[in-house]
Amino acid sequence: MSVRPSNLPPIQDMPPPGGYKKVDMRTVFPTRGPKGWQIWTGASLVIAYGFYQIGQTNIRNNEQKYHERKARYAIAPVLQAEADREYLERELIALKKEAEIMKNVEGWKVGKNPYNSGKWMPRSIDPFDTSAK
Repeated sequence: MSVRPSNLPPIQDMPPPGGYKKVDMRTVFPTRGPKGWQIWTGASLVIAYGFYQIGQTNIRNNEQKYHERKARYAIAPVLQAEADREYLERELIALKKEAEIMKNVEGWKVGKNPYNSGKWMPRSIDPFDTSAK
């Protein structure tokens, strides 16, 4: 049910005589969180520490790469000797096959380069060539 409107003027709330008392904002709203300069200093310290850690990690990684490189340089002669030995084995097989194929050709010298360039070049021998066996 609704109330019938009256002809009286509306009643409006007014402040007390002399006004409201002043509100001390420091007690109502205490400081929240750190100050701006504290946030800036903290962030700067965290960033500086991160850069320090990156530098230390780079130094450690460079030392690791140095030791790996040193180990590779130490075994390089052994690996080269092994590759040379494998090359000679394949070359011997290729020369035997060449001698067998060219045995009926007069004046053919097995292993002599048909190109007279004057400098030695290793043959291109396919290590996976199954027909050379």
